[in-house]
Amino acid sequence: MVILLSSRNSKCEKEIVEILKNNGANHISDRNIDTNHGNLTAISIYKKTDLNLKNAVAIFVEKSQRFTLQKFPIGIIGIAEDNNKAALSNFKKSGNAVITCGINNKNTITISSLNHENALVTLQRSIIDLNGNIVDPAEYKITLSKQYTPFSIMACAITLILKGIEPTLF
Repeated sequence: MVILLSSRNSKCEKEIVEILKNNGANHISDRNIDTNHGNLTAISIYKKTDLNLKNAVAIFVEKSQRFTLQKFPIGIIGIAEDNNKAALSNFKKSGNAVITCGINNKNTITISSLNHENALVTLQRSIIDLNGNIVDPAEYKITLSKQYTPFSIMACAITLILKGIEPTLF
């Protein structure tokens, strides 16, 4: 399960949903349900919501105070941009792991190369995926079907890696 915490009509959320759907994900929002019968479900939420989930990923799509009071049960892994102070603070309070995305060596995942056709995404430290497997640092060459924001690429790459899926085509 992937929870997308965003504002309605967020460009970044639309990109992340498109990439995940292209990789077989189902998507649920309060306005529609798209079913691909995949092994991954993405749910968009636009306000504080009770989450009774374990073993899920929560992506803070935007830098906003909207989800300051959002509570996360133990077992949810957070994904946020390295400069998203509200999201990082929220995950620190929850005691859950957070994966930062950005372009410096302090981030868990980064883009080392990006052009119109390809992205080279680097996992800079070992992580444990949602199945309990250790994933060692690696570089992933991703073919892009169109241009996406760097955060959308990094967030989707790490989400797929956490699900045990190698990111290759966006």
